[in-house]
Amino acid sequence: MIRFPARHDGFSLGGDLLLPEGPPKACAVVAGAMAVRAKFYAPFARHLAERGIASLIFDYRGIGASRPDGSLRGFEAWFHDWGEKDIGGAIDLLKGRFPGLPLHFVGHSAGSQLMGLVADAPIASALFVASGTAFWRAYRGRARAFMGTLWYLLIPTFTTVYGYLPMRLVGQGDDVPLGVAREWAKWGKDPRYVFSYAEPRGGLGYTGYKGRLRMLTFEDDSYAPKTAAESLLSLYTNARKELQLRPGPMGHFGFFRNPALWPEQVAWLTGA
Repeated sequence: MIRFPARHDGFSLGGDLLLPEGPPKACAVVAGAMAVRAKFYAPFARHLAERGIASLIFDYRGIGASRPDGSLRGFEAWFHDWGEKDIGGAIDLLKGRFPGLPLHFVGHSAGSQLMGLVADAPIASALFVASGTAFWRAYRGRARAFMGTLWYLLIPTFTTVYGYLPMRLVGQGDDVPLGVAREWAKWGKDPRYVFSYAEPRGGLGYTGYKGRLRMLTFEDDSYAPKTAAESLLSLYTNARKELQLRPGPMGHFGFFRNPALWPEQVAWLTGA
């Protein structure tokens, strides 16, 4: 395990850096989903390392190894912090440790949304897995009803009662800090989603990133359906982007549990 400072405020983040046996030929940040601990991505990161890519997995502030001692009640953190500061710090760590090597990005769900908040990320290519905006009208049917209920009822109620979002209580991962949850809900009501934060700041990485971007989407993923994936891709206005829609059963988490799918995507990521 390693600890490294977040960008701008130096908050101490916990993670793991998985290294190849020989000199690395590239490096990669693996940025996880909402409330999902970094250890979930360890098998995939080991796969990257076995292919010569030094890979960093880490927990956002308030989650896992980056959670403060005691209760999250009163802990100050915002969803934009996870992008600007925490992903920014992860990128800074890799670029400082491996100068001159290509830097790749793998984002799962929220991780893909938040990459666009890093204004000056020297990323060579980005793979987004099971990702989309969480604007509730980008969904259809029951999923739209659930997302609307989440933003307008569930998150306001639970955060008022607990002082944070108790994801453990409902079996959905780690608890989430109050500010993160409420900003997430605020963005989920806006058709621009995260871009509502980035737009008045010049667009940040949403307009600044011009590299290769692949969105890997699965037909049975109710958390990130094709409509939501397309909505997220549209925010990265200058990226060289493509969308791959794959059949299930895979759901929202299946890619990272299925090593048979990894070689093809890693080959695309590195341009091999």
